Amino acid sequence: MAGLKTASGETIDGSFELQVEVEEGDAGGQAPPPAGPPCPPAAPRTLALRVTGDLHVGGLMLLIVETVGVQRDWSDHALWWVQRRQWLLRPARTLDALGVGGDARLRFAPQHRPLRLRLPNRRCLRLRLSFAEPLAQGVSQACRLLGIRYPEELSLLWPLEEEEAGGEGRKGSSPPPPPDFDLSHLALPPGEGGSVSSEPLPHLPPDCYRMLVAPRGGLGPIAPPRTPRGNPLLRRTRLHAGWLDSSRSLMEQDVADDEELLLRFKYHCFLDLGPQQDSPRLALLYEQARWALLTEEIDCTEEEMMLFAALQYHIDEVVGSGEPGGAGGGSDLDDLDVALSNLEVKLGGGTEPLSPLEELAPVPELAEELEIYRPRKLALRGFRPTWAVLKETSLSYGRSPPTRGEPLQQLNLRGCEVTPDVDVGAQKFCIKLLVAAPEGMSEIQLRCRDAPQYARWLAGCRLASRGRSLGGAALGAEAQGVLGVLGLPPGGGGSAPPPAGPPRPPPDPRVLLAPRFQRKVKAKQLVPRILEVLHRLGALPLPQARLRFLEAWRALPGFGLAHFLVRFKGSRRDEVLAIGPSRLLRLEPGSGTVTRAWRHSALRQWNVNWDTQQVTLELEGQVTLALAPRSAPCRVLHEFLGGYLCLAGRQPGQPLDLRLFQQLTGGQEPL
Repeated sequence: MAGLKTASGETIDGSFELQVEVEEGDAGGQAPPPAGPPCPPAAPRTLALRVTGDLHVGGLMLLIVETVGVQRDWSDHALWWVQRRQWLLRPARTLDALGVGGDARLRFAPQHRPLRLRLPNRRCLRLRLSFAEPLAQGVSQACRLLGIRYPEELSLLWPLEEEEAGGEGRKGSSPPPPPDFDLSHLALPPGEGGSVSSEPLPHLPPDCYRMLVAPRGGLGPIAPPRTPRGNPLLRRTRLHAGWLDSSRSLMEQDVADDEELLLRFKYHCFLDLGPQQDSPRLALLYEQARWALLTEEIDCTEEEMMLFAALQYHIDEVVGSGEPGGAGGGSDLDDLDVALSNLEVKLGGGTEPLSPLEELAPVPELAEELEIYRPRKLALRGFRPTWAVLKETSLSYGRSPPTRGEPLQQLNLRGCEVTPDVDVGAQKFCIKLLVAAPEGMSEIQLRCRDAPQYARWLAGCRLASRGRSLGGAALGAEAQGVLGVLGLPPGGGGSAPPPAGPPRPPPDPRVLLAPRFQRKVKAKQLVPRILEVLHRLGALPLPQARLRFLEAWRALPGFGLAHFLVRFKGSRRDEVLAIGPSRLLRLEPGSGTVTRAWRHSALRQWNVNWDTQQVTLELEGQVTLALAPRSAPCRVLHEFLGGYLCLAGRQPGQPLDLRLFQQLTGGQEPL
């Protein structure tokens, strides 16, 4: 518009008056904070600037700095468009190209601002994060500061109590309590990703690092809240409604300065989890898993709950007694611990090449009599004795004993879902297999007679599902890991009775068990059972005890499932769609029965209609599902689909494809 002339010959420069608010903030937040609560920010100044439409964003920021006339570091400041709620981060774009006119209200504000993060161990930290970059990058900054590797597994969540209140009380007038540690003055450490050292991080205060790796964050025990009444499956569908959008900035999502958010592991697809290099990550993941069990966010049997309670009690007592390895872990591992550590890495999948001697040796197999049941597939009344043969990735079964030349029914277990269903106290050792089929997933159940047979077949089915051979030491190591998760000795037999007078104080079931287990059995009856499982576990250092806890947690049938209440197209009632690290489940809301199941490999593509808030899933076999989420925003379901598909392809030692991750989870470019 500059240079235009009227009929009378007067020149029009095309300028207009622009109102800009200036937030000076502090000088970068590098000085240690004073004692007491943080001071409220100063009121912003308002400038009236005469600009033209061909002025670019960088020139406008320079004009603002020259008009203010204060000598300070302005490098962290950027322009925020108040009406459109977006940052202007490209300095070369002109005001005309962005659509900025005289009615626009801009704010010259710092990008890095204080934020409170509530960790899984109930501790609260005050950090300075970027409010202008996408949330995923802000979470990465927080993880680098705390020494947590693989920040793509975590995200931020609104506090649950405020979310249930409708979000109106989220920014209350009462001042928040002071944080446990104020780290807003710390600068980010150089490098990419979190620290990989088991030593305390040099930029963190020693008390803060001890809080990160200590059980319960160094706080005293607290009893879990009573579970609200109602359908537990429907209650789980409301847990994911508060996730923040990973592709948008904190400012765009109405996050205020010093507001409290929850830092949680969002995608339960953990890579390269080890005790020697993951002290903060392992400790926070253990705390999140422990609270998920205590608040009944995930189901488990009574026997499994006793194992979790014994491990919690052991972890607390190791630190309280000051044993070696209580804070950083010892290096003296027995054979079972080494097997569990190797098992943790091998669970990621993948095939291993066979050696020449293994190729010449006969193909190993498992051939025993089991009890097999296929729901709605065979006319069987419950379990019946059947001769089963597991060879490589093939499971064959038929009449017991088999007759010569009789064809056996055969299933290919490669890529199947293996779910244990075990109760040591009731001598129930079952294995549920979900095998890929054209109509979705077909279910088959195996029942073993004792713990050793159960460990062999569960280990064999897991190896077959990953396409691995049963030869070598793989089957034995896997079976020992299964017995270790159950708290049984390698032989699988019964254990000696617990000592009459334990040297440790008796456990408190009120802080170790979920409320529904406390209602079923009296506390004085639960203590001996916890001590019995603890005696079977033996002495474990703190990192190995946490890994044992996480292994048992990951073996639960509902591990990693994010539940969403949805309405499928053509249906008259709501159903539940569960998204896991490797599968999709369609469940009945009332009973929780799985009606259909698909692996992620069966998902060809999915489309999101942001106008109608509907998701369309295209699966193999010409199956198309259209659904509308009811319990959470459509973007949350979209992020879980894309996040799990991207993270499942990671390999240890290789960087994550950030561009692909942002595309699959709905990334957007700044203006």
